[in-house]
Amino acid sequence: MMPSRTIRNTLAVTMLLVLAWAAVSMAAGIQLPKGSKAKVQFDPNSTVSSAKFEVGDKVPVYLVDPIVMGGVTLVEAGAMGTAVVTVGKRAGKGGKPGALKLSFESINPRGPFVPQELNTIPVAGDTPEYRGKGKKLVSYLFIFGLFIKGSQAEVPAEATFEVTVAENVRFIKKE
Repeated sequence: MMPSRTIRNTLAVTMLLVLAWAAVSMAAGIQLPKGSKAKVQFDPNSTVSSAKFEVGDKVPVYLVDPIVMGGVTLVEAGAMGTAVVTVGKRAGKGGKPGALKLSFESINPRGPFVPQELNTIPVAGDTPEYRGKGKKLVSYLFIFGLFIKGSQAEVPAEATFEVTVAENVRFIKKE
């Protein structure tokens, strides 16, 4: 009877130590390493087009999947972020097509954890350069071709993009 009591006590002490270690490690934080990947997309109910945006404009993005480290969700899906327009040319006369390219900047934390030292999670990544369709041939064939515009560049509504965490970010539990 003594051996089972000793085993039970040993197990109880071990469990207490594991729980204490888990609490201490949560208090110390969880690090999201530089280079971690995440998927974002633009609002599928909104059009991201060269007709609407110019170079320097900020465009909201949303986290597609949660960011998870060691089985712990650090940032919930749906967290909002920011992209900035780096190429934004509207379609023009003479059949010139529009062009649009964006760079991803940050994701705002959402969930039970917050970055310890930063307000946002810095990310890096770009969309491909989207181009509208040109109509130069038509514009040269007809005298009124100068009045024909090319089409605007547009990001497909269902497109998702991979972004990379740009620097190490330590998360702590919200208080």
